[in-house]
Parts: sequence; C-alpha cells; structure tokens
Amino acid sequence: MSREDKHGPHATTQLALVLALTRCAPLRLSAMMMNRGVTLAQLEERIILIATITVRSRNQRRERTRRKREQALGSAAR
Repeated sequence: MSREDKHGPHATTQLALVLALTRCAPLRLSAMMMNRGVTLAQLEERIILIATITVRSRNQRRERTRRKREQALGSAAR
C-alpha cells in the first residue's frame, strides 16, 4: 500500500500480478510437464540439473569478476 501512495494504483495492480504469477508458476509447470508424461521425480531431476547449471554459470561469472578486480588492483598498486 505504501507503493500506491508514491506510484499510484497501477503499481499495486502490477505487484499483485507479479506475486500471483510467481506463486502459481511452479504449479503450472508441473501440470504442463505431467500432461507431457513427465513424472514428478523426472521434473525434480530437471529442476536440480537446471539449478546446478545456473550455479556453475554464476560462480564462473563471479570468479571472472574477482580476477578482473584483482588484476585492476594489482595494476593500480604498481
């Protein structure tokens, strides 16, 4: 409600839509996958695989950023 005062009623409606969609997305995904013959166990395996890939990618980006920062600091110290 504090958003409504600052940004108007449209912001509150948008926030409500985002919350509703975010909360129902896993249910919609599992229903869609089950209609395609994917079991809940298989869906769980896929979710874990996607999470693992995402974490690896994020860690690689963080490592690249850290190395660039260390190189920049090393260059500045000389």
